[in-house]
Amino acid sequence: MTSKSLFFKLLKEDFKVRIWTLAVSILIFFFSHIVGTAMMLSMYKYNRAFSEPTDLLSYKVEFVQTFYSYIGIKNPLFAFIFVVLAVIVAMSGFSYLYSKKKVDMYHSLPVRREVLFFVKILNGILIVILPYIVCSFIASLLVLVNMGDAGIIVTTFFSVAEWILLFIFNYTIVIFAIMLTGNMLIGILACGFLNFYAPAFSQLISGYESTFFDTYYEVGFIAEKVLLKLSGIMVIFGVFDGRLREKMLIAVVGSIVLLVINLLLYRKRASESAGKSISFNIIKLPIKFMIVIFMSMLMYLFGYEMMSNSIAWGVFGAVSAGIITHCIMEIIYNQDFKKIFAKKLQMLICIVISLFVAAVFQFDIFGYDRYIPKVSDISSAAVVSDFLESNASQYFNEMGFHNETRYDSITNIEYASDNDIESMLMREMNIKDKEAVVALAKLGVANLSSEWRADSISERVLISYKLKSGKKVQRVYNIDFDAAIKELSSIYDDEGYKTGMYPILSEDSKNIVSVDFNGIKDNDKHLTSENGDLAKLTEVYKKELMSLKYDTKVKSYPFASIRFNDVDAQKILDAAYKDRGNYSDYSPDSKYADLMDDVGYYPVYPEFKETVAMLKAMGVDLKEKMSVEDIDRIEVSEFNPEQIETYYDSYNETGTKVFTDAKDIEEILDKVVVCDSPYKEDLNEDVNFNVLIYLKSDVSDAYGGGLQYHFKRGDIPENVK
Repeated sequence: MTSKSLFFKLLKEDFKVRIWTLAVSILIFFFSHIVGTAMMLSMYKYNRAFSEPTDLLSYKVEFVQTFYSYIGIKNPLFAFIFVVLAVIVAMSGFSYLYSKKKVDMYHSLPVRREVLFFVKILNGILIVILPYIVCSFIASLLVLVNMGDAGIIVTTFFSVAEWILLFIFNYTIVIFAIMLTGNMLIGILACGFLNFYAPAFSQLISGYESTFFDTYYEVGFIAEKVLLKLSGIMVIFGVFDGRLREKMLIAVVGSIVLLVINLLLYRKRASESAGKSISFNIIKLPIKFMIVIFMSMLMYLFGYEMMSNSIAWGVFGAVSAGIITHCIMEIIYNQDFKKIFAKKLQMLICIVISLFVAAVFQFDIFGYDRYIPKVSDISSAAVVSDFLESNASQYFNEMGFHNETRYDSITNIEYASDNDIESMLMREMNIKDKEAVVALAKLGVANLSSEWRADSISERVLISYKLKSGKKVQRVYNIDFDAAIKELSSIYDDEGYKTGMYPILSEDSKNIVSVDFNGIKDNDKHLTSENGDLAKLTEVYKKELMSLKYDTKVKSYPFASIRFNDVDAQKILDAAYKDRGNYSDYSPDSKYADLMDDVGYYPVYPEFKETVAMLKAMGVDLKEKMSVEDIDRIEVSEFNPEQIETYYDSYNETGTKVFTDAKDIEEILDKVVVCDSPYKEDLNEDVNFNVLIYLKSDVSDAYGGGLQYHFKRGDIPENVK
């Protein structure tokens, strides 16, 4: 009982000393929560006065969603508030450690250090979370009274719990910085070091890899997954991509570990460390090495990049940065300007280490670019390249309704970024022919030392491996098309590649409720169950897509596109069709075919005989090429790449031929690649010949808005040569 009484008495007395921090906390949360919520409600009522009665419900739902976002852990305002408060309450609670007189006074009390430690810790937490909890629930009650949504209380409870955990994590980091330092200024600098060194080092590694490794794709596991999560600020601001559960786990585990470490340091901390720069001499050397080497490496990269890949300027930057940073560290450590050039040997070692690490990256000493795993070590593999499929975005863009509920009849497209598409493909694809993947990688490595040729067709190829050890490896190569046709064919023809690339192959055909055919010009059709058996059509298409050979892609081209819609997709298309209204001159078939044409379209090749036959049987007036009768003339311009004088010159024009004879036009139409439906393919095209098609309906402007078409390489019409 006496022990408990003493603890609470100390808690009360410490609270009196720190009452100003409570006032700051109350004011911050009063204005950010209560006043902020009241302002949002006032704006809501103002907008409601000018709204239609039918919009009131959607306005309410939208306001509640806005409030959820405001109090949620993705709001950077509250992340900033909690970081600032963590510094304030930690410094106010343990600032006595920076004064020798105060340390002697506290340590002379007949109280165990552990008790004093937990009094300071607990008070700091209570000073922040009590006003936060009260103001949060007052704000949620304001919304509840006006909106009548009881779920607000539950959501507020979870948001409060999440913010408290993130605050405590940052709070323990600040206390850790205090335990390591002897004065407040150095303590604040230590907070910055603990929060920003690991993320900055991660970015430095990424910078070196992207600069010096030709096959670099992304940083490794430690730099990308671990270092960013060692920073409380990075976690609370959500800088890294991670699930909520992962962030909470980091906060809980990190807080517990740091709490134990802080207690041990507090018990070991000598009273004489007050006023010194660093409390424990043992950590001076590693911290100095970490900072000096980092700055030296950073300035090497800066000098190298700024001065056009100059090694000499890189070395100058590394040496000068190492000297200056080491001098500053010695001044800070010794608190004496006369010690500016102390420990010269340590300074030299830091500079040598930084130059050695820079050389490891620059000269690829450990063979990063040359590394290719053994086939026997590979668990799964993925290859992403426009050589294989240049329309991957069609399968990862998503159609949906507008986020704001008041616009529930308005549709939109969520466009997937290239990085997201590549990440999903690397995760889902599992190519069975691992030998072909490794062979392709070897071509990429061999191509690193090859000189660029004007007549070559090269493209970026991303290869991802998941090894049996669990390690993931990604490399990017620039590969010549002609040299890699064999390997590309083996990969494209692989079942694992196609099932990973084309979602339709994994779709249940019974789920398809409509099909959109988008062909040449206005040769479009929206098919429903009234037109025929859509499930059978889907199965036929899936069979022919799976059987499509790479050799066919190289020699042929898709003259049309096809999209398979499930119930959800059809609802969205219907809403978009309705929204498009009567102001469009398109036919209903063309309307549906053109709606959201960045999503879900697959190729239709002339070689898909069964699919073409079924489409015709279902009422599609299918055309595999343009009609000669519709064309006024065709203009073909030839460019000779051999006449390029410099790398930056465009092709030198040698002349343009105009064809008006029906026979000549027919011969050209048999060869020209007219791929103007949503699925566009330019594989193996001869860009030395540009074709413009002029219709009789518009003899002044070329078809397709002046779009230039090409022939397949090696398949140029005789009358064009």
